[in-house]
Amino acid sequence: MSLHELQQASFAGADSALRGSLLPERAMGAAELESFLAERTYCVLATVTGKGRPQARPVAFTVFGDVFWFATVAGGRLRNVERAPWVSVVISEGEGEEHRMVAADGPVRVVPQPPDGVLERWESRMGSHPTWAVAWLELRPERLYSYTRA
Repeated sequence: MSLHELQQASFAGADSALRGSLLPERAMGAAELESFLAERTYCVLATVTGKGRPQARPVAFTVFGDVFWFATVAGGRLRNVERAPWVSVVISEGEGEEHRMVAADGPVRVVPQPPDGVLERWESRMGSHPTWAVAWLELRPERLYSYTRA
């Protein structure tokens, strides 16, 4: 399922409060969604600490196919997802009528190396090889919502 198809399914299954605040008619179309994600290199990634508290931090990301990828160091974020393998991610830009955003969440898998193509995409987006990464986080979202200008 493409990210755009996932978004359509997410809105179809959303409650009225979410549909009232994010407005499905203001959701990004397939091309805008793909372009928006390709143009951004940073997002806010939220995990859950060992004490059950949310922890949100800015991180670099790339999308390859319909999967979000995050390189990570050994630290709190890695421990958090090993303990509670679910994350939320928000990519946002602009203010007021210029605001656009994508929010996605779902299970995350820790892998030692990403599959072919991900590292090349990362290097082309970030301008360097992530030699500091001890693992990669693979997010295949179960829900995705976007919001774009009128």
